[in-house]
Amino acid sequence: MKISLKSVFGVLMVILTITAILILIPAKEDNTKENNSEINYEKLNDIVFNVKAKEVTTGNLIQSISANGLIKAYRELDIVSNITNYIDKIFVSEGKFVNKDDLLIKFDDREYQIAISEAEVNLMNAKIEYGFYTKEVAQNIDANLADSVKVKLEKLEVMFKENKINKEEYLNTKEKLDLALLFSGAKRDEVLLNKSGMTNAINSSNRAKLNLSYTEIAAPFNGVVADFSLVPKQRITSGEKLFKLLDISRLKVDVGILENEINKVHIGNNAIVRLTALPDKIYYGKVIYINPMIDPEIKTCRVTVEITNSDINIKPGMFASVKIETDILKNRVIIPKEALLVRDKRDLVFVVQNNLAKWQYVNIGQQNDEYIEILNGVSPGDSVIVEGHFNLAHDSNIKSVNK
Repeated sequence: MKISLKSVFGVLMVILTITAILILIPAKEDNTKENNSEINYEKLNDIVFNVKAKEVTTGNLIQSISANGLIKAYRELDIVSNITNYIDKIFVSEGKFVNKDDLLIKFDDREYQIAISEAEVNLMNAKIEYGFYTKEVAQNIDANLADSVKVKLEKLEVMFKENKINKEEYLNTKEKLDLALLFSGAKRDEVLLNKSGMTNAINSSNRAKLNLSYTEIAAPFNGVVADFSLVPKQRITSGEKLFKLLDISRLKVDVGILENEINKVHIGNNAIVRLTALPDKIYYGKVIYINPMIDPEIKTCRVTVEITNSDINIKPGMFASVKIETDILKNRVIIPKEALLVRDKRDLVFVVQNNLAKWQYVNIGQQNDEYIEILNGVSPGDSVIVEGHFNLAHDSNIKSVNK
């Protein structure tokens, strides 16, 4: 097969055309990118920046110390049993609010009722014995001897209080004088009470009544029941913890303050408390206790803040951030902390004047988490930019978008 010269020439022309197109297309794209990257700096003055501004004011600058802690009940008491016995009745449950003196738990009291009956019988027998003894014993009382001994006892007490005799001399002399007073007949009734067994019977009766009182557990104060898991007929041993009673009418937060800051904190200082679990709410309280000791390991001092429980959603154990006010600097020129910028290691703000941002250096004083004291540079009534000012230059065009 013969290929004509004309056909070969045509193919070569097509190849050359395609190659030229492939070479020229990237060059055109690169040229476009380069042209697009050019910035017209002459039009920068036409840019208007949206900003937010706030007024420079005169007010109190409150300084504070921040710390963290856990919410606690104002009072927390472990309710324990004084006896070993079986639970007869339960009148409370987990989370129940109770008032002072409300009956919470009742134990089986049959054994203690029997003990009281036996004690009453013994007491009656002792009273009968005492009656017989009072009739049999002659009314012989040496009044002069009794009075003399009483005077000596009074002098002995005075000498001991004034440290004129030591404790050993005091006890030995008192024992002898008590014995002399006894034989004078002045303590006749005491002798008869002991001899008849009435004193012991009275003590036994009182002990039986006390043990019976332990079969009922009442609330020592208004509060809410926690950690409760008891059931009727459950056997409880003496000293066993039954549940907790929490007084949550008020709440406490214990926080650790560094040793170099504790001298700034005083009882009665106001405090602001925020809870991680309730981020949209603020609670107010006061410092009520300051531990007189510094923890030697972590070098902090425990400070207790009290807040009123105005919100049933607050629960002991919640994490709290506490800000304790330490000082109030009155009548200071202050600006929001967001307004301050630092350029070339100098403090400055942008002041709004006729829709222009004016670069203004300032000298600052004290500050807290929200405000900074201005010593000079701006005056009350000036408007300082607090948002949208990071890219501003002096005399930049601005538009306030405050709402």
